[in-house]
Amino acid sequence: MRYAWLAGVLLVVGGCKVAPPPDPNDPSEVGVVAPEVLDRAVKWAWDAASARVETGEISEAQAQAYTRKRADDLVSHVQVGKVPDEQAFAYGQVFRTAQRWKEAEILFRRALAVAKNDDARVNSSLRLAQALAHLRRVDEAIQVARGVFGVPDQETAPILPAVLYEIVPAAQNQNKDKELADLLVAAIRQHERTIVNENTEAGKAFFMAKPAHIARAWRAAAALYRRAGRDDLAGQATQRRLGAAQKEIRV
Repeated sequence: MRYAWLAGVLLVVGGCKVAPPPDPNDPSEVGVVAPEVLDRAVKWAWDAASARVETGEISEAQAQAYTRKRADDLVSHVQVGKVPDEQAFAYGQVFRTAQRWKEAEILFRRALAVAKNDDARVNSSLRLAQALAHLRRVDEAIQVARGVFGVPDQETAPILPAVLYEIVPAAQNQNKDKELADLLVAAIRQHERTIVNENTEAGKAFFMAKPAHIARAWRAAAALYRRAGRDDLAGQATQRRLGAAQKEIRV
């Protein structure tokens, strides 16, 4: 999860050569630049920054800041109202990387409204919840996140990572510690019931990461309960974490 904050906007570009992308800052291109062009530009920015991290020229934090700035530049002339509904999620991802949360909220809300399946509904909802948390609308963020907890077992994989690494960190320090801890506990249950194909690379990666995600979520929930003055619930969360770890060792 080291680069989870960026993963949502990076598209894999392979195969044949592509023509130079139009300039997203050209006024004549406003509202018509394809989202994959923006994604590709962000990926190039991240790759360039990462190379400098590897050589010790800049820190990882500086690389992230550079990529956020590049994403912000790329979307600065995009007119959200001109974005087609079917591309709202893809554009929202770039606004998310730019940390332009008001525009991201608008786009992910539109993406959710036209979601055609559970996968699209889950991912649009989780991204919308993150934007709402950054906008200090924590109760609404929690409600939106919980809105996907009833999806089938095959669709629950993204829930806990999004809640743990994106939504809760954005929503902290807003006097909602117990509510966020409760959200984490509920998200853990979603992760525990997730069904994936163990024979695929994605399925193998899920099972490898599952114990670490759950342990971190229990630890985060305990800390939040403690800050909320609920030492009893913090103790229960700690016990659940230890119990899950012992079960994993036995397996």
